[in-house]
Amino acid sequence: MESEKISIGNVNFDKESIILSKKIYEKGRKLNYVFLVGGTKIMFPDQENKNAAVSLAMNYNKDVAEICTWFDNIRGLIIEESPSKGNYYIRET
Repeated sequence: MESEKISIGNVNFDKESIILSKKIYEKGRKLNYVFLVGGTKIMFPDQENKNAAVSLAMNYNKDVAEICTWFDNIRGLIIEESPSKGNYYIRET
């Protein structure tokens, strides 16, 4: 079953991967603030690229769960890492 998708600032997310989202202003710029499952916080301006997306997957390493996060085609992305163990992958196409 495919999960429900939502768009925030023209970036596609799986709905269940988001804990909180809101618009904020930092140094006069409007940014999208998104708090992801697993504790990662990201900020980014609205995107022009329609292929921008964030994807999460759970990886188990010796019974320790790690969240892997892929950031695709997001310009101006700011990542505040999670206190939990995880991996981040930034891709541009």
